[in-house]
Amino acid sequence: MPDPCADDLRAPAVRAALADLGLGRIDVLDEVGSTNEHLTAAVTRQARGPRPDRPWTDLSLVLTGHQSAGRGRLDRVWTTEPGTALTFSVLLRPADGRGRALPTQHFPWLTLLMAAAVVDALDGLAGAGARIKWPNDVLVDGRKVAGLLAGLVLDERRPPAVVLGTGINVAQEQLPVDTATSLRRATGRAVERAAVLEAVLGAFVPLYRQFCADPAAAVRPGGAVRARITERMETLGRTVRAELPGGAAPVTGTATGLGEHGGLLVREAGGAQREVTAGDVVHLRPAPAPGTA
Repeated sequence: MPDPCADDLRAPAVRAALADLGLGRIDVLDEVGSTNEHLTAAVTRQARGPRPDRPWTDLSLVLTGHQSAGRGRLDRVWTTEPGTALTFSVLLRPADGRGRALPTQHFPWLTLLMAAAVVDALDGLAGAGARIKWPNDVLVDGRKVAGLLAGLVLDERRPPAVVLGTGINVAQEQLPVDTATSLRRATGRAVERAAVLEAVLGAFVPLYRQFCADPAAAVRPGGAVRARITERMETLGRTVRAELPGGAAPVTGTATGLGEHGGLLVREAGGAQREVTAGDVVHLRPAPAPGTA
């Protein structure tokens, strides 16, 4: 029998709403360790074997009633009580208006597209005042309400694809750390997971298609997609410390903008500007004004 904690995601009205978006294959799981790992393994099996009856095409989706072993950036473990979070992964095979696969240099923008869609969904449903923290978190009142994680899927017979996972804290009353929150805790409003799912994907799909049609135009300075992302970003204008992979010295300074391919531009105290393309960013408190405590 299906697990009741996934029943809301199986409702016919939800499936109809998702079908209207033109998604690919949609699988709803009772419970899974990680939707990203599950989808990546399924796409890899497809690449190595005969074409299945229900292929994993662009905008295919895996969602679950409960993710029991989810992981975030830097391999951090994140788990929640069954039925309280919305967790899904979407397969992206981005191609331009002529059907040509996008170069992988454009892929970092995909996470930011989903983050912007989450912000719009949470604000539209509950007036959450959500903001993007570069590169892959969504905050409400400075606390993490959603996290995203993208992974590359390689196939010798096809261009690279992306599995983009999203986890949103919807109904939790208690969180394991005080730096996290949920939609219920932050707004005092009860919002159904299915409504969040429909709102997020309803915002993401047209934004994704707009980006794919002409990525250079979408994210150039003044581009519509770039503007939509930067207007929703908490990180810009803040003093930040970027912890870099591989043990490199961190970069500290003011986040001034986004680079051509979605990296974070940081102006250091001496005036030099660095572009951070990967790392863990900490928002620092502004230095106190002279004469203040």
